[in-house]
Formats: sequence, C-alpha cells, structure tokens
Amino acid sequence: MTPHPHPSDAEPGTAEPCRSTLDASAPLVEILADQEARGTHGLPILSAHHFHRPEERPFLKGQRDRTTVLLGGLSPRHDRLVEAAVQSLGYECKALPNVSIAGYELAKEFGNKGLCNPMYFTVGNLVRYVQDLEASGMSREEIIDTHVFLTAGSCGTCRFGMYEAEYRLALANAGFDGFRVLTFGADEGIDQRTGEEAGLDLGVDFFLALIAAFNVADVLNQYHYGIRAYEVEPGSVDAVTGEVLGRLHDLFRSRARFSLENSPARFLAGTRLEGKAAYLGQMLRFMSRTDLVDAMAEVRHAYDRVQLDPFRVKPIVRLTGEFWAQTTEGAGNFHMHRLLEREGAEVFVDRTLFTRIAYMLFHHQRLTRDRKGLLDGKGRLEHYTWYYRKRTMLTLAERILKRESDRLVEAMGNTLHPMTDHYELERLARPFWNWRTSSGESHLGIAENIYCHQRHLCHMVLSLKPFTCMPGTQSDAVQAKVVERFPGMIFLPIETGGDGELIAHRRVQVALGEAHVKAREEFADALTATGRGLDEMRSFVDDRPELRRASYPLPRHDGVVGRAANFVLHVSELMRARPVRVRGVAASMARRRPRATDEVRA
Repeated sequence: MTPHPHPSDAEPGTAEPCRSTLDASAPLVEILADQEARGTHGLPILSAHHFHRPEERPFLKGQRDRTTVLLGGLSPRHDRLVEAAVQSLGYECKALPNVSIAGYELAKEFGNKGLCNPMYFTVGNLVRYVQDLEASGMSREEIIDTHVFLTAGSCGTCRFGMYEAEYRLALANAGFDGFRVLTFGADEGIDQRTGEEAGLDLGVDFFLALIAAFNVADVLNQYHYGIRAYEVEPGSVDAVTGEVLGRLHDLFRSRARFSLENSPARFLAGTRLEGKAAYLGQMLRFMSRTDLVDAMAEVRHAYDRVQLDPFRVKPIVRLTGEFWAQTTEGAGNFHMHRLLEREGAEVFVDRTLFTRIAYMLFHHQRLTRDRKGLLDGKGRLEHYTWYYRKRTMLTLAERILKRESDRLVEAMGNTLHPMTDHYELERLARPFWNWRTSSGESHLGIAENIYCHQRHLCHMVLSLKPFTCMPGTQSDAVQAKVVERFPGMIFLPIETGGDGELIAHRRVQVALGEAHVKAREEFADALTATGRGLDEMRSFVDDRPELRRASYPLPRHDGVVGRAANFVLHVSELMRARPVRVRGVAASMARRRPRATDEVRA
C-alpha cells in the first residue's frame, strides 16, 4: 500500500491536505464534526473560481445612427418584412441572406460540437455574413463596432436557450471577439425596456411592429404555397410574390411611430399617466389601422393575375414539427417545400409565427389558472385581484391576435383556413400528452396531426425536426400511438441535419406515393358522383375565368380534402343551375326540357 505523502513532499503551488487536530483514535462522530466545522471533509482546500457571464460592450442609444441591426433565420418573406418593421422604428436594419450549407460548415468549424440543426445553420449564417463583410474590405474592428445581431431568447427544454452563447463563441473563434449579440425574451410580454440609454428600445411599439410583420408574412406565406402548385406558367406565383413583397416592405418601412404628443391624449404628456396613456394609444392605433388590410386586398388582386389549373389532382401535405425546421426554406430543411411541389403535392403551411404567439398566450393562460388559490405570501384580496387582472389581459390579447389574423384572411378573400383554436388543440391532444409538459412543439405536433385528420385538411402530415431534437423524439414516440388510434392517417417524421438529404427525400417520396393514391381515388369518386365528364367541366370553366382565380372562394365538401375534388363537385353544382344557351329565332322562348339525370338527382 502506497504511504500517504508528507506535506513537505507536495509539489510547489499545490494545496496542502487538511489535517484534523483530533487524534486518529477519537470517535468517528467527533472526527466528522471537526471536519464539518472546517468545511473540508478531509479534502484539500482549494480556492474557488466562480463563473461569471462575460461582460459585453453595450449597444447605446447614441450609437444607433452608425450601427446596423442584423437579424434573420425565418422564411425569406418573414425576414424581409421584419427588416422593414424594425427600420420603421428608426434603426438601420439588415436581414441576413437565407441559410446555406456553407454557413453550416462554418458553424461546425467555429462552434461547439453536437449542436442542433437550427443552431448550426443560423450561427454559421451570421459568421459567414461578417466574413463576407471583411472580404469586401471592411476591417474586423469596424464590423464589430458598427453591427449588432438581434435574436429571440428563451429558457426551454431544447438548445434554444443556448443560442446567445453559441453565437458569441463562434464569432470569437472566427476572429470577431466582442461582436454584440442582443436578445429579447420570446415569452416575456410586449414591453421589455431595459433603460433610457439602451440602444435597442424593446418597448410596446417594437413588439407591435414585429407582430404586424409576422401576421402579414404568415398570411402571405400560406397563400403563396396554397396556389403555387396549380400555376399554369412556372414561376408566375414567385414573380407576383416578389412584387407584392416589395410593396409591403415599403409600406412597413414608411409606417410612422406612435407619438403621444401628436395624439388626442397629448394633454397627458408629462403627467404620471403618460406611460399608461402611451400604452393604450399604441394598442388602439394598432387595432384601428386599416392600411395593412387595404394592402392585402391589393395583394389578392395581384395574385388573381396568375392563371391556375384547379383540375390538377394533388395530395395536400401539411408541414408541421419543430418551429424553425417547418418555417425555413432551403438547406435548413432539405429543401422540403420544393421537393414536395416537384413530386406533385400541394404544401400546406400554417401561420407559424402567429400560431406560436397564440400557443404562448394559451400556455400562460392555463398556468395562471393553475395558480389560482396559491397565495404565494400575498393576501387573499391581492392574490385574486392579480389573478383576474392577468386572466383578463391574456384573454384580451388572445382576442386581439385572432381579430388581426381574421382581418387579413378576410382581405385575402377568406380562402385560407382560420387560425386554429389552441383550446381545441389541447382537447385533442389530451389523451396523448399533458400540455404542462412544455417540451418544444410536442403538444402542438400531436394536436395538429389529429386536427388535420379529423377536419380532412390534408392527405398527409410531414413533421420536420432537427436531428437529436429531444422534444421531437418525445413527440414521435407518442405519434406512433396516435397513428394507431386513427386508421388512414399518413404521418411521416423527418429529422433534418446538414447531411442525409438524399435519404430524407427517398422517405418522403415513399410516403407521398400513398398520399397520391388517396388523392386520385378521392378525385375519381368525386367526378363519378357528379355524373359529368371532365372535358365538359373544363369547357364550362373556360367560359368563366373567375373560377380559376386564386381568390375564388372554393367551398369545401364534407370529407373531401383535395382542391381538384372539391372543385369538380362545386363546378357540377354550378352547371346544374346554369341556363341552357339555345340558338335560333325562338331562343328567347325556348324552355329547357328535363333530362333523366335531373330527375334522378331530384
């Protein structure tokens, strides 16, 4: 047995082991008590070095004029409109280019190992952008001094809460140490001011501008994908989307900020009610403005120029899953939107940002309800005053959110599915998932799959999530039970990463084969039920070009999913009511004789 070394034999600079002053023959209880008093338990005494968050150079109000706020990471339409919304607040703002494999590889090189797919792509995208700035001739010191990056922060079950640190680490490793990364809380309300000298004023007007941009981008995104699969001339929908996106960008950028001094409540400026009056004024202005509604009506007319072929039989594929993976376009999700359309499917995307905001409101609403009666050191009156006040504010926020969404949907012709009720989603997912287990999109993914199946909104659900995503893994395990419970449901989970695109595409193609069969059978049944020929219907529609417009309100029939199947049923109903065109001298006096098929229908 190796003898214990003498303190004098210890290497220079090392701590000397702690010795008890008690004799070795003393009772064990006394020895432990002596060590407890010393706080050593017989271990070497080492100096403690506590971790402190690195202090970052602040972004101050006086630096706004010479500082560019960078942001990005969503779809190109979302990024472009958010860029304009931030510019309207007086900031120089720039949306980063779309994510790419080149950026992904840079994050692999400069970032930590084992990160999730969204983190690699978004972190690498920022590193690539600042490297391109340096390559264009700008010095590193100038880049660090004149740029900040803005992103959302959170404290959830996934790596989202670590993004801020990962951005800084990768930038430092790439040689841009000191580059400022700013965050706002994704679920901390619409007023997050940090001080009068802060360079970024996270006040009510900031978040209302973001919400308006999210709303328009969500509706535009859903409309864009809902009609692109049926365009007669390839690229025509993309061309119109680019045109209207430019107009909407200009509209957002030119929107004036609210000023209490220029409002009817200007007499409250400088009083103790100034803050509340400004808050109320901003909210009323947000809800009363009609410029976005008018602009979306013009967008609808622009899309009506696109010629569509609604007779195309296409399975509808609902994209769901992890928030970023279903929103981004391109390399970040294996170019899944383009793949589905190339394989003959219609892509059904949800209003992702608004759905997420509504989900957070639902979550706070339910958590507040759970705390009813827990006084937490408050008096009973104080507690219940807080409870009912918060429930009222959350309910009001939910109704405002739905109202703003419905206004734009109506402006676009009421052809989009309304925003889903989260209380109904919770009811559908309740047998499979407890909403209190707030693990990413697990609750939403399960509920949306059931909702789309029961409402006949799609032929197939494709769930996208990052590789090694813990919430996604949990959700997929539960989805196996969901699919077993609902026969006929086609559900395919796909994990995205920097590689593996070919395998993912093959899996999607296999599942799409089954969805194509369902869509074709559905169309054949619908056509048979009309008792008419397809050529006859095409001839009828050719004489009525309004039926081919994107904004035409096509009614849905019970149990029918596909656009083509619903269209032939609707055209048959119109043909049944049309007047017969009889040529000749006695045309005005001619009467339509009933046919046998009409008698059968009657």
